[in-house]
Amino acid sequence: MKKYLLILLTILCSAVSKAAHITGGEMIYNYIGPAASPNTNYYSVTLRLFRDDNCMNCAGMPGNVSIGIYNNGNNQRVGNFVNVDRSSLTLLTLNALPSCITNPPNLVYSVGLYTFLIELPINSNGYTIVYQTCCRVDGIMNIPNSMGATYAAVIPGTNRIPTTAQDNSARFSTGISVICFNKPFTLDFSATDPDGDSLVYNLCDAYNGGSAQNASFASPAPPPYSFLSYTNGFSGSFPIGAGASINPQTGIISGIAPDAGRYVVSVCVRSFNRATGALRGEHKKDFIVTVAPCDFAGAQLQPSYLSCDGFTFNFENLNTSPLNQTYFWDFGDGNTSNLPNPTHTYTIAGIYNLKLVVNRGGSCSDSTISPLRVFPGFFPGINDNSPICKERPVLFNDATTANFGSANFWRWDFGNTAATNDTSRLQNPSYIYTLAGNYDVRLIVGSDRGCLDTIVKTIRIVDRPEFNITNDTLICSIDTLQLNAISNEVGSIVWSPNYMINNVNSFTPLVSPDITTTYIARFADASGCFAEDTLTVRVVNTVTLLALADTTICLTDSLTLRTNGDALQYSWSPGVTLNNATIAQPLANPVDPVTIYTVIGSIGKCSSQDQVTVRTVPYPNASVGPDTTICFGNSVQLQATGGSVYSWSPVRFLSAANIPNPVSIAPRATTQYIVEVRDVIGCPKPAFDTIIVNVAQIIANAGPSDTSVVLGQPLQLTANGSDNFSWTPSTWLSNPTIFNPLALPQDNIDYVVRVSNNQGCFDLDTIRVKVFKIDPDILVPTGFSPNKDGNNEIFKPIPVGIRSLDFFRVYNRWGQLIYSTGQIGAGWDGTYGGAEQGPGTYVWYVSGTNYLGNKIEKKGTVILIR
Repeated sequence: MKKYLLILLTILCSAVSKAAHITGGEMIYNYIGPAASPNTNYYSVTLRLFRDDNCMNCAGMPGNVSIGIYNNGNNQRVGNFVNVDRSSLTLLTLNALPSCITNPPNLVYSVGLYTFLIELPINSNGYTIVYQTCCRVDGIMNIPNSMGATYAAVIPGTNRIPTTAQDNSARFSTGISVICFNKPFTLDFSATDPDGDSLVYNLCDAYNGGSAQNASFASPAPPPYSFLSYTNGFSGSFPIGAGASINPQTGIISGIAPDAGRYVVSVCVRSFNRATGALRGEHKKDFIVTVAPCDFAGAQLQPSYLSCDGFTFNFENLNTSPLNQTYFWDFGDGNTSNLPNPTHTYTIAGIYNLKLVVNRGGSCSDSTISPLRVFPGFFPGINDNSPICKERPVLFNDATTANFGSANFWRWDFGNTAATNDTSRLQNPSYIYTLAGNYDVRLIVGSDRGCLDTIVKTIRIVDRPEFNITNDTLICSIDTLQLNAISNEVGSIVWSPNYMINNVNSFTPLVSPDITTTYIARFADASGCFAEDTLTVRVVNTVTLLALADTTICLTDSLTLRTNGDALQYSWSPGVTLNNATIAQPLANPVDPVTIYTVIGSIGKCSSQDQVTVRTVPYPNASVGPDTTICFGNSVQLQATGGSVYSWSPVRFLSAANIPNPVSIAPRATTQYIVEVRDVIGCPKPAFDTIIVNVAQIIANAGPSDTSVVLGQPLQLTANGSDNFSWTPSTWLSNPTIFNPLALPQDNIDYVVRVSNNQGCFDLDTIRVKVFKIDPDILVPTGFSPNKDGNNEIFKPIPVGIRSLDFFRVYNRWGQLIYSTGQIGAGWDGTYGGAEQGPGTYVWYVSGTNYLGNKIEKKGTVILIR
């Protein structure tokens, strides 16, 4: 399968020229041979720096760099810092882009080499050669902004390479390829070693730039060096996310690319002597890798497919590019499909080769093959001998079944979080728990067909087996009693003492002790765990029984018939007025004046008897008479009977609260009085009765206090306040005894209405009628003075013979409407929008309908006086 990768070793350009231009680097050394001075060697050292040449307004590749050499034995610098000129600058070749890629990046990279020769004395700890630079570009996805870089190499000493430290470092490849976001990729971080050493790779933390201020930092520091601080969930081991990993044998990074952006990636390679396996050295390469927002067609499957629970698979292309136009699936069993996401059911178990071809026959065609294994019917299982006591071995047995092949891999976790040795690789292990509790046992089991599954089972560890026996009890000396022992587990039992018991090994023995005896039961389960429990059988020769003393209660009350003694069973008579005639303390509801209750208490075959007499007396016959109604302002005398002692509530308006006949003095509202009646003989409990004193308050209402009509205009009077009405005088009225007579007044007149109820309560109200002997009209004043003196404050029309007012409007001198109403009696207060209007002349316009149905419209002016 084709996989196109993009390694953009870059830092984005800055708005100002600075050292944010180096996209990666490594330090390489080569052993040249013995030097002229005794016990010294020559080494050739090369620093590789990479630059993105598309970066605008960025610093160029440095013309020279400062390199430090440090003795690893004491961290002292060897000689002065070495100022090294750039020896070459070449362009890197970009691998060919795939023909079907979309949004391809334009990549131009150069590599600068800085080489120098150094003579070093042979020592045991070797040397560190280092270059430091500042200022990685901002916006990198996996590290904070403003982080620099350190490129270093360690020349081993004789404690690692005895042959006078003769060694050459590994060196990484320098190819530039394409990587597209969220697409499968492979990234070549392979290296070669001139000594033929065996190489092992891993992703590792990159170094920061220490104190470096620019690319020509003149004083690189000695080791140790600080690592970068990774962010957003990334780390040195996962610099581009959990979807990518490195092959430790080849140095190839592969997986699914993350979102588009820049990522710092550091790879460490360790060199091992092929003959002895001894570690010779470690080398590191640090790059900024940019994932581009490009896309390409391709076929990608999982590395392998396996089903252990069915014959049906759902397939999909892991490369989801829209450039994938057609699909061809070969399921390996003679069946094919052209669907993008087919479902296929195999009929026979076995191993098949699954093939996917996209864009078959086209220029963007790609294909891949993955093995597929079909072995359904794999069922993991656990058998154990729990519950079991702590500190005894629990036996676990693998109960896995497989229709194809057999289990050949086991990994047990016995769920003891307080221990580190609670695992096993045996098929049928055992484990000892030291504490009681519930434990989740986990078994991961695999088969020789590649199936792997997990099962979790909760087991219970106990301090002792679950076991209990009959509670302590009481028997008569002539009785026999059956004891009962209960356990959910299989085991044996032994009772002691062996006294008056028919079988000491029975779970349900019969005992007949003639004295009080404590029996001990010892239970042992099949695993050797045991538990004990005890019970005491108290033995008596007679039954002690004492009933409640004779008593008197109020009729209809209940009474608990209490007993003292040691009886176990009870029988009461008569039982008809008891809630339960077979308990020690039944509830009695006697209805007769005298009831004698007899109780028999028993212990087995022994019994005793006692009696209690209960007398009943009636409650007082409290009575206060029927509810009553009085007029507002009047008083009423209350009268209660039925007892000797009286208490009234509430006490408001009452002349007294502890007499049978208090007076409710002019209550202002309807009041409910409750009287409590007690008797000095008979039932000591109170009885209650209630009376409601209704207060009728009449408020007569004859309508508006003043009204006006024109001569000949009928006037509808309307009163309310109660049930009965009487109008005086009756002059010009249609009916003076109804609430709404029709009046046809011929002159000014005052009508008085008397409103009353059936109890004789009444009230009066008056309506003054002014009769205008003119035609119906709307009269409007010519001026008003809203100065808050209480006189002539409101400007309003006076309707005479008018049935309804259509509108009344007031305008200022500019024709602006400042007041409007359609309600008779309403008027303008001289303000507009909450602000007082100035004195002057205002225009009004009024329209209404008279009682004959004729329209009247008028307009004029009014003078506002302040």
